[in-house]
Amino acid sequence: MTKSNVSRTSRIKIGGKARVEPCECCGIAPDPRGRPFSITFGLPDVVFEIREELLETWGDDPFLAIKGIGFFVRVIMPVKLTDGFSVNFGTWLEIHADDFRKAWQTWNFPEYADLEIQGYVGNDIEPWNRFPHALVKATVREPEQVPYLTASENETFAKVLRETWPHAEVLAPYAELLKSEPPLGS
Repeated sequence: MTKSNVSRTSRIKIGGKARVEPCECCGIAPDPRGRPFSITFGLPDVVFEIREELLETWGDDPFLAIKGIGFFVRVIMPVKLTDGFSVNFGTWLEIHADDFRKAWQTWNFPEYADLEIQGYVGNDIEPWNRFPHALVKATVREPEQVPYLTASENETFAKVLRETWPHAEVLAPYAELLKSEPPLGS
């Protein structure tokens, strides 16, 4: 993870300040309304491994094709945490060209609600870092949102999606980001 590749999206404030006290162990306050934190990776990690003069891309968030590398779509990886915390990681899923085409063609149409795609997570997400080369399924929960990662036959990844994790362990790598105020309008 590079710091420049991760950002935080806004949480609504009550009276200009969060009404929930920060956790004593990590210094991070949960969202006053109980919503998940949103931590977003701007690009798939592979982009930072390619020399700029060789990097050829098409698209932008939520669709990105990288010449000679693959096709990516924005997804949300929800993680349940202890003590009233949760986090949604906005990450990238590397998918097959046919799935990329299907997602692109249905994105703004009713068929999008039935979209199911499979692929590989395109970002190292701390504290797990690089996930095993595990196929992960993404499905649409809400037609106004990008797909959510929902299942994997890989036990390590299935555990991340299924279990509740210690909030301090998962949020520690992002503590400075989460303690700062997000930009208004994010």
